[in-house]
Amino acid sequence: MSQRPAAARAPAEVEILGAPAAGVLVLTLGAYLLGAIPTAYLAARATRGVDIRQHGSGNVGGANTIQVAGRTVGLLVVIFDVFVKGPLPVIVAGTVLDYGKGAEVVAGTAALAGHDWSIFLRFSGGRGLGTGSGVALAMAWQSWIAFVIVGFGYWIITRNSPVGWAIALLLLPFIALGLGLASEYVVYAAIFAGLSAIKRVASNPGERRAPIDMSATRLIWNRLVYDRDIENRDEWLRGDTGS
Repeated sequence: MSQRPAAARAPAEVEILGAPAAGVLVLTLGAYLLGAIPTAYLAARATRGVDIRQHGSGNVGGANTIQVAGRTVGLLVVIFDVFVKGPLPVIVAGTVLDYGKGAEVVAGTAALAGHDWSIFLRFSGGRGLGTGSGVALAMAWQSWIAFVIVGFGYWIITRNSPVGWAIALLLLPFIALGLGLASEYVVYAAIFAGLSAIKRVASNPGERRAPIDMSATRLIWNRLVYDRDIENRDEWLRGDTGS
């Protein structure tokens, strides 16, 4: 008696980080495009009719939006970056799709990369502080609170915002470790700090540059610590780069 052929098994679905590969790829692309929305650029265009890259510090972020378009507009940009751009991809990855913490890190990093190197601005963008911290907020609010206390607290004491946030970024992986967070979240904290350092040093095409006689070591130090080519902020905003 002949036997019926066994039913063919469906091929196993390819996975990345324990989640469907196709879903992770779509999630990553969506997170990048969300992060790439140039909120500061659009806000300055809509309210002042200017290209924010040509005014103030030239940075496409909330702090420069406050400088160029006013406090209300700038704070709205910060709120959107911190509470929408950064958290939404993480929430979709972890809560909506249940893809796990690894996918959360991938989605959050994609959103941060989109903000820093936006396809809509020819791969220029902001420094990612708001968006990147928003990712951390969605992962573990405790680390976000500690991050804000360090960065904002330093600014209150010294009125030197770039240095305060540089210290906060440097400490964030250790904060995540100290809080006993999942290893994936510690990895994200290190990625956030690393990408922020790269963005500070690389800056954006067309941004104001330091005089050519400045040593490479000093230039890199100034960009990492002060987020500009020279130490004095007022001179930098005036365009006095020869000091």
